[in-house]
Amino acid sequence: MQAQSSSAPLSSASQYIPKAPEPATPYSWQEWHPNIQLIYIRNHRQANEELERLGDGPYGFDLEWKPNFVKGRAENRVALVQIANDETILLLQVSAMQEFPSKLYEFLANPENIKVGVGDAKKIYRDWNADLKNCVDLALLARTVDNERWKGKYTEPLGLARLVAVYEDRALAKGKITRSNWEQLLKPPQQTYAANDAHAGYVIYTRLMAMLPAATPQPKARYYSFDTTNGRLCNPFGRGQWQASNPNYDPGPPPPPREPKPPKPPKANNAAMIPSTRKTKIPVVRGPGSASPVPPAPQTTASFPGFILPYSQIGGSQASRRPSVPPVQMQPWPYQVPPYANPTQHYPQPGNALNQVQNSNMSIPGSIQPNSLYNAYEEPPNPPPYPSADKSRGSTRHTDNNT
Repeated sequence: MQAQSSSAPLSSASQYIPKAPEPATPYSWQEWHPNIQLIYIRNHRQANEELERLGDGPYGFDLEWKPNFVKGRAENRVALVQIANDETILLLQVSAMQEFPSKLYEFLANPENIKVGVGDAKKIYRDWNADLKNCVDLALLARTVDNERWKGKYTEPLGLARLVAVYEDRALAKGKITRSNWEQLLKPPQQTYAANDAHAGYVIYTRLMAMLPAATPQPKARYYSFDTTNGRLCNPFGRGQWQASNPNYDPGPPPPPREPKPPKPPKANNAAMIPSTRKTKIPVVRGPGSASPVPPAPQTTASFPGFILPYSQIGGSQASRRPSVPPVQMQPWPYQVPPYANPTQHYPQPGNALNQVQNSNMSIPGSIQPNSLYNAYEEPPNPPPYPSADKSRGSTRHTDNNT
């Protein structure tokens, strides 16, 4: 069982030890023990019968539960308990049972039954109020009996798949199936995965215990085993809080210092790359008497004295931006609006604007030309007399005196 959290920081020397290539052959419990019996149970009475047949000895032990994909929500209860040795593999789906099997309580609390694995020893107590006795953490056992291979922090976790790859040269399948629903009726791939996990723990334990007699000095059991009492980790066969430690363990040299990260390139100024869409304000030439004179506006549009630029170019309100125009010098009669002219048509003031047009040979659209300005206000000539009638056609000739 794994007493420490699997989220420990990986700062040990094992980070820079080159890893062996991943094995290509998948792990299968049938390869080691072809005559082993796999039993999948969903009834507590049948579970009690099968657990009563088990004898003393080491057993691979593991737990599975339905994953929770909602952030902040509590974990689901343990749904599956896996127990395996060289003769039997039991898959006990306790989430589908009417009650937790009584014989399973006895099996977990029996110190003669060694429970080995890398699972969470505290979770089964939180979920089902079941304590464990004589649990073995395979990661601590591997660092104790094979210290030459494993360096780094003593409590740094070692996954079961990594141990199987190193000691058995097999690939323990992990992937999407680990996040499947373990509370529903298990499918054959789920049963195979759960059986391999429990059986692999038993196989690794037997391999490591075969290396134990060669270890010098001989390690004590409390270096890698523990009990749980009311959900707390305790020393095996005794009292007191248990902490994973081994005074004879050699962590090896400290890890090399990390290379400094190269400085990040400066970020491009996106504001300088985007063209400005702000409208350019054109100052308006103010007339005499204005409080703050401004420089003349650029002559981008033909302007005359009194000409007002569009407000889309000068901006601002109409009252504050309208320029002050000096009074226009009016010309005397006969400059009058003809009776037959269109009163809505715009006529320029005949002051400075008319003189400017005469001097620059320019014409104001919609205005009367200067040369014919006064002729336009004369009375129209008398209409011509009616044409004479052709006598050959029998018409009567009309004259002014009607003779």
